[in-house]
Amino acid sequence: MSAEAAGTSDVLASNWGRWGDDDERGALNRVTPEATLRGLASVRAGTPVSLGLPLRSGQGPGADRRPALQHFMVRDGGDYAAGLSERGFGFADDTLVLPTGATTHLDALAHVWADHRMWNGFSADEVTSRGAARCGIDKAGPIVTRALFVDAGPPHGPADTDDHRLTADDLQGALDQAGLTPEPGDALLVRTGWLARWRAGTASALTWAGLDPSCAAWIDEQGFALVGADNIAVEAGPSPDPADAAPMHVALIRNRGVHLLELMDLEELAATGRTDFLLVVAPLRLVGGVASPVNPVAVL
Repeated sequence: MSAEAAGTSDVLASNWGRWGDDDERGALNRVTPEATLRGLASVRAGTPVSLGLPLRSGQGPGADRRPALQHFMVRDGGDYAAGLSERGFGFADDTLVLPTGATTHLDALAHVWADHRMWNGFSADEVTSRGAARCGIDKAGPIVTRALFVDAGPPHGPADTDDHRLTADDLQGALDQAGLTPEPGDALLVRTGWLARWRAGTASALTWAGLDPSCAAWIDEQGFALVGADNIAVEAGPSPDPADAAPMHVALIRNRGVHLLELMDLEELAATGRTDFLLVVAPLRLVGGVASPVNPVAVL
């Protein structure tokens, strides 16, 4: 369903139909070969930095409604000590049970909807107990592009508490100070300091610093393909609107097709002082999934 076929409220501030009536990738269409080459050109040291959280059984800063990761061994050295034998070798095997949104993850465009419509006007009925028939994470594909980094957390940034909401002026000012100009297909990564506070035991999953919903229009105008942060939802929480629990999710994912990359570990990156670099994100090809765990990599 294109923007032209949608209601007036959907057409306003919407990219529906921009990349075709059947599009399921949204703003990732901005990651053209030119955008990827721009990312490659930003590599200066050739140093990779992981931006994903470590996975530990029973631990993690995910939202309270998602169960903790489970990691257990199905074969280990104890089995052989108890008498198990193989033909000339032994091996270990393990299993992971993980909610797709309980660690560093990329949201699919099927993750949220409003008025029973998700990205590009597709019906929310397309998401069933079998998964998302439209706009699932398997439609995203690998992402290789330039990332611009805003360190808004302590000690230098304004988000020194979890009551802080970053505005478009904050983001634009940080990019101007770094001498960076966004181009279509870039990614925007923002450190709020929430993860560092969580590790220190001073943060919660109820309140967190992040982007104010008013940033959504500016993000789209700059041509960003995705936005990532070191908190639970990229946007600040809880929502300033009691009638809308996730206004920026709706404004970016549902209306504008911009993917969100949540629960990133940006501490090592912040210590490097780099503000632009190559970003590589490879979501799992989980057919019908509404998010995918990822280990994003910055190449400095």
